[in-house]
This record gives sequence, C-alpha cells and structure tokens, in this order.
Amino acid sequence: MVAAMVTVAAGCAPATVTGGVAGGRVAPEPRPAAAAAPSLAGSLRQDQISVTMTARALRIEITPLAAWVLEAAAPDTRSRLARIAEAHGPALARRGGGADATLFLVSFSSAQGDAEFQPDDLHMVSRGLRERPLSIRAITPGWGSRRLPQRATETAVYVYGGGLDLTRDLTVEYQGVEDSSWAAKVTLIEAERGRIPRQDSPSPSSSRPNFLTLR
Repeated sequence: MVAAMVTVAAGCAPATVTGGVAGGRVAPEPRPAAAAAPSLAGSLRQDQISVTMTARALRIEITPLAAWVLEAAAPDTRSRLARIAEAHGPALARRGGGADATLFLVSFSSAQGDAEFQPDDLHMVSRGLRERPLSIRAITPGWGSRRLPQRATETAVYVYGGGLDLTRDLTVEYQGVEDSSWAAKVTLIEAERGRIPRQDSPSPSSSRPNFLTLR
C-alpha cells in the first residue's frame, strides 16, 4: 500500500526542492503497481480524501499519501497515488523526515493568468505545532518558475516530519489562510474503510514503513 502521514519543531530549515524534473522534462512515469482487488478497495474520489482551499487567486489541493487514507480511495485513484508515493517517497525520506516522514501530493492552480505561488508557505498545524515542509519534489516541469499561467496546474510531492497525526484535527495554512476541513475527511475515510473487508489493511497508528508497495 502506500505512505502514512510532526514532531519537527516549527523553526526547521527551509524546504529543499529536489529532483523529479530534469532539463525541463518530466521524469519518466514509474512502472505501475498492481491494482488493488476491487472487493478490497474503497470507492472515494481524490477530492473526497483531499483538502482543497482557496487563497486569493490560488486553488490548492492537498492529498495525504498515507496507506490507510488511500485504502478508502477507488482502485484507479488508489493505484495512481500509490505510484506517486512509491516513485518519490524514498528519496524524500532520505532528504528529510526519515522512515516516518509524512507525504502529501500538492497541486497549485489558478483561474487567473500569471498567478504567483510560494511552495514553502504551505504549513501544517498539528497538535499545536506549526510544521513547514522538510523537502519538496517537483512533478510538473513548471514548478520551479513559481508562476501559474491561466488554468495551469503545478504539482509536487511534499514531505513533513513523522509527528503529524492525521487521525486528529489538522489545519492547513497558506499565507494566513487556514483550512480545518481535514477532521470531516477523516470521518468519511474511516466510514469507507469500515465497509471494506479486513485483509491485513493498514492502521492509522501503524508503525510499519511508510513507503509500501500497493499490491
């Protein structure tokens, strides 16, 4: 399956944008992982397991890549997000956060032309601690420009330290704009997981490695 989601203090070093795009070209698509058996998969869409917030001209979608979260997703969504975590998670864990790192797929988009975004300004507030991304790995080639043409979307994988507790209230903050809708997402995710037959499924509190192959 996939990743699970900080015990890093708020004053940690600035995030580092790492590989994923080279020479202006998107990195090769990783080899697809086997899809989960439909009978053991959830049915939720990506937007149902994501926090989506608006900050002025920007629309930001934040999707946790934790194994227990993805278990509730529909098979095609689950497989696609699993491949992303498998392709980028190990490298990000080595650069910051270790084996307990928490991964998120983050997308910035805008309906306006030439909108600017600041990747490092996306913070997580968990258990009273504000956490900055430890490292960021770009997926789309225009990420480094930090500007969005009209209706364009730029995407990257973020890593935060292993202390984030996704089973509790989590607030996402970008430049003073806050979103605390994750708690409602957890209720939906757990309800969906509850209807899936148990077969060695991941627990939210599992101590197993985060970067698991979806089988």
